[in-house]
Order: sequence, then structure tokens, then C-alpha cells
Amino acid sequence: MNTNEREFRLVDAFSFSAGGGNVAGVILNADGLTDRQMQLIAREFAAPETTFILTPTTKDAAVRFRWFTPGCEVDFCGHATLGAVHALLETGRFSRELTEPGTMLPIETRSGILQVRIETLPDGSKPPTIWLDMPHCEPKSRSVILPPLLDRLGLSMDQLDPRLPAIRTQDEDVILAVKELPALLSLAPSMSELARYCKHDGVRGVLVTTTNVLTPTTVAQSRFFAPAAGIDEDPVTGSAHGPLGLHLVECGVAAISSGRADFYCAQGNAARAGLVRVVVTQSSSGTRDVRIGGSCVTTAAGTLRAEFPTA
Repeated sequence: MNTNEREFRLVDAFSFSAGGGNVAGVILNADGLTDRQMQLIAREFAAPETTFILTPTTKDAAVRFRWFTPGCEVDFCGHATLGAVHALLETGRFSRELTEPGTMLPIETRSGILQVRIETLPDGSKPPTIWLDMPHCEPKSRSVILPPLLDRLGLSMDQLDPRLPAIRTQDEDVILAVKELPALLSLAPSMSELARYCKHDGVRGVLVTTTNVLTPTTVAQSRFFAPAAGIDEDPVTGSAHGPLGLHLVECGVAAISSGRADFYCAQGNAARAGLVRVVVTQSSSGTRDVRIGGSCVTTAAGTLRAEFPTA
């Protein structure tokens, strides 16, 4: 392969079929690329996030991931992690780690070492479920000052669900809940105003959710806005569902039974939607851990042939 050529995939994560979930770009051989080149490639793909797969810098990891939106590098991305692991599985890399039951694939990231595993149905009737152990799901102690945010979302205080108070996550996302599904579906925030708010307050994005769902198979339905990160509305945001899942359990909306809560959350916009499976486990000491899962579908594969500017 020419040194300028880079193998890539486009993968729909949190979906069983093409055109659903959230699309992630994946560069399978990113060693040697500069930060500027990664940013330009992410902008070229115009996917919400692109994963760049690299050689790890620590012996504790098997591989290293970096994630870029079209506008910036981010510390953590759930759907692009699943998409990249799916691409590795397709290309036969780390086959033992990704196919032996119970074996974990440790991934070096800016958010620490992430652990991923694969669950395959014995009859092969559906794509494998890729499970990601979620880091830092506990909310920050910093309170959310609601009036300026609600103004930019077009919401009022009386539309909020008092059972789920607004929280700020470790990834600097805000999660807030509305009582009714129509309020969620009709949201049409001013993206320029919301971007200014996010930049001023150091917010990555805003997840608006509701438990007023149409189907009993899901606990919550959400939308996610991140215009300051170059994504007006993200179809399915894996990284936000760890904190959301824990929040639903902590507030008693999703119940733990025999040390475990296992449920689905939906997210989508007018064009795309997907399902995130959330599992919250509780140890005998009361410690709670969260993992998210989903399936992926490859929609495109090829080679980048052009050399992008290095600076």
C-alpha cells in the first residue's frame, strides 16, 4: 500500500440496518497522521465523529483510538468506538479478543483505557452486540443554571420532569428531562445561540430526554444538540447514555432487580434513529457500573488516496 493510502470504513452504529443509528468514519491505519490531517479527514467525511485507529503508547492497551468531529477532537465518543471495533472485527484484527466469550479488548484513549467485549447470538440471527464499559458516569457536582439554557432550547420550567433534575456529566454534557414527548419532538433550538451558550459555559452538548415514550420496550427517548462541537444534532450519542442510564436508575425511573437494570433507550432526529442498550449493575457494596451496547452495519469501505496537508 502507498504510504499516503489509508483504509477506511463508514459504519452505522446502534443500528441493525443501513441508514439507521449514527454514522462513524473509521481510519484503520492512522499511524503517521498529524493532528491537522486527522481534523481534515474528519471534515472530509463529515460524519459526526471519525475514529483514528493507532498503535498504543502503553503496554496496558491493545490499540489506541482518537476521535474527531468535523470541528474538533473530543475526549470520548461512544458510537464511534463501537463503529471502530466493528471495523476491526470485520478486518480480522484482534480476532481472539473480539470473539472469545468474556475476553476484553483494552483501548487507549484520552479518557483512559476503555474495555470492549463482543456478544454473539448462537444462531447468528442478528449482528453481534458490541459492549462498552462506560467510564465516569457519575454526574459533576456543578449545578446547571437552567434559565439561559431553556431560553435557547425554547423550553419553560413547567415542561421539565421534576423526577429527573438536570445534571452535568463528566464529558461536560448537560442532561435534562421534559415531561412530554411532543415537547421533545418539537424542539427547534437556535443553533447559533445554543453554540454561544455552550462555548461560554464550557458545555460540549445538551441531551434532552423524556420517559413519556411510545413503546414499552424503551425507558427513555432523547435528542442531543452539540453545535459548539460542529454537530447541530447528533442522531445517537453513545457517550451520553452511560450517565443517562445511571441517572435513570439513581432517580428510580429504571429499577434494579437482583443487582441489575437492563433496558433500551431510543435517540434520533428527523433523519435517523437508533437504540442503545444500557445495563447498570450494582455490587453488594452498592457500587454501580454501567455499560452500553449496540450493533453496527458497515455501509462503505475503501481507501483514502490523497495526501492531506500536514499543517
